[in-house]
Amino acid sequence: MYSGAVSIRWLDEPAQRAFAAAVEAVEGASSAELMVSVRRAARRWPHVPFIVGAIAAWGALAFMLYASHPFALASFLIDPLVVGGLAGLAATVGTPLVRWMTPRSIRRHAVAQVAHATFVELGVHRTRARTGVLVFCALAERIAIIVADTSVTAAVTTKALAERERAIEDAMAAGGAATARATAALADLLGPALPRSADDVNELPDAVDHDLIRRPRS
Repeated sequence: MYSGAVSIRWLDEPAQRAFAAAVEAVEGASSAELMVSVRRAARRWPHVPFIVGAIAAWGALAFMLYASHPFALASFLIDPLVVGGLAGLAATVGTPLVRWMTPRSIRRHAVAQVAHATFVELGVHRTRARTGVLVFCALAERIAIIVADTSVTAAVTTKALAERERAIEDAMAAGGAATARATAALADLLGPALPRSADDVNELPDAVDHDLIRRPRS
C-alpha cells in the first residue's frame, strides 16, 4: 500500500478541473476520444519493504552487538525482527522507494501491462471509429503510458505519441495540474491527424478514472 494522502493531493480539485479541460481541448480539436486514468500504484512491489526491513534488522543487530549497553540474549532474536518489521511496514507508504529500488524498465513494463488492461476494462477500445486514447498515470512508479486505438496509431506516428508520452511523464513530478496541461498538448498532435467530424459525439466519460480512495491493485 502506498501513500494515499500524497496521491489525493496530486489529483486535487484544480488538477481534476485541469484534466477536464484537457479532455475538452483534445476532443474539441479532434475526433479522438480521450480518457485519463490515474493509479496510486500499478501493482504491489514486495521487494521494497523486504529490502528496507532487512537493512533495518541488520542495522539493529549491528547496533546491539557493538553498543556499550548490555542487551538480554533474547533481545538479539526479537528486537531486530521487530525493527525490521516496523521499517518494512513504513516502507509501504514511501512511494519514492519504489522508484529508487526498481529499475525504470521494470516499472515501465509493469505499468504498460496495467495500462493496456485498463484500456479494455474501461471500454476505450469500443468507440465506433476506433479513436480511443487512454492516458494512464501510475503515481508510485511515476510512469505515464498512452494507449491508442487502431485509427489513432494509423494516423499518428509511434515516435510522435512517444514524445507526448514522455512530456506527460516528465510533468508528473510537478503535480496533476501540470500533467493535465501536458495531456492537453495532445490536441496539437491529434487535431491535424484526426479532424473532428460534424456528427462527432462524446462516447467516453470525461471524468478522471482513479483509485485514490481505494487500495492499489495486487
